[in-house]
Amino acid sequence: MTHAAQQERPSLAPMAELDAIEDPSDDRFDRVVRLAQQFFGVPMAAVNLVDPVHMETIAAVGLPRGEYPREGTFCERTVDTARTFVVPDATTDDRFAHQPYVTGDPHLRFYAGEPLFAPGGQAVGTLCIFDDKPRDITPLETRMLRDLADWIEKELTYDADGAQAREVQRRLLPRREVVVPGYDVAGQCRPARNVGGDYFDWQELPDGTIQVVVADVMGKGLKAAVVAAGVRSVIRGASRFNHLAQSIGRVGQDMEEDLTDTSTFVTLFAARLTPETGAVEYVDAGHGLALVIQAEGTVRRLASTDLPLGTLPGDTWTSHHDRLDPGDTMLIVSDGILDLFLDPWSAVQAAVSLSKDVRDAREMVEAITGIGGSDIGGSGAIDDDITAVVIRRQAS
Repeated sequence: MTHAAQQERPSLAPMAELDAIEDPSDDRFDRVVRLAQQFFGVPMAAVNLVDPVHMETIAAVGLPRGEYPREGTFCERTVDTARTFVVPDATTDDRFAHQPYVTGDPHLRFYAGEPLFAPGGQAVGTLCIFDDKPRDITPLETRMLRDLADWIEKELTYDADGAQAREVQRRLLPRREVVVPGYDVAGQCRPARNVGGDYFDWQELPDGTIQVVVADVMGKGLKAAVVAAGVRSVIRGASRFNHLAQSIGRVGQDMEEDLTDTSTFVTLFAARLTPETGAVEYVDAGHGLALVIQAEGTVRRLASTDLPLGTLPGDTWTSHHDRLDPGDTMLIVSDGILDLFLDPWSAVQAAVSLSKDVRDAREMVEAITGIGGSDIGGSGAIDDDITAVVIRRQAS
């Protein structure tokens, strides 16, 4: 086939920049090419991505989408020069007159292209318009084409940031299941959007206790994910050598400057379980969403008056003690679950009912994080991240 289709993919653009695009068929880019076609009165317009060898048309009107060789295309020259590139009549331009997309279908004559740049400054593609008749472009039209290219670049930046944040968040979650004889343990995190500020983790400590953490960073996106990564890293390192309250204090101290600079705070619940006895030591830093559902169905809240990390400089946190008896279930959730119920008590009742109906901890966390409203009595689609960790002690 022909076409400016054989256009782009920059000599300067690494594939990693292109891989950040979530869905090449995204309607965001289709709207831009339709607008460009109408504004400039041309039969063809396209958004292309390029690498050193290929180009891919990810949105187009009047031209097919697809991947093509980059060499010899208009877009190659646009990417290489990294500035507006215009060809008024390709039949009179020695660089393009012999190209098949000029001599044959679609018989391109006019081309105007704007380079698209990734956040790091690399040229990664083009926004271009085509005509099958010779013409020129006015200064006003050139500015308009650049404005549309700027809009596309913002969308590409958004995709790149989202990809980075999702990778950061993926690395926050446990790499493997935790196996604790006599217990059933599971956790799951469901962001409300592409990326959230929740995370959970578990680790076996040198003394044989199992530490479980659920944290919720205020905010969403890459900033929240990066802060969560810092919290996770510090608490994992500190917990191997310190008592639980000291470990959380270390996190508060080491993250204090970061939390202040980003004007954010972190609610966190951390518990250490001694499997042999069921003894539980916990610290609640403003989280307030941990319950023990006893075998007979009664509930007690693992309460605390301590504040979230980042609230007060030099703050400290206190350890509390509880116990999981045979048949008991500990449930720790993030506050996104509360948005799905009329009041907190309704959420507690739903959790008690669910704990009786499910077969294991995995089924319970999947039901909690998968609700859009009706599964366990909620009231609507999620607007905030939902994280759940369940620890069930097997009945005697």
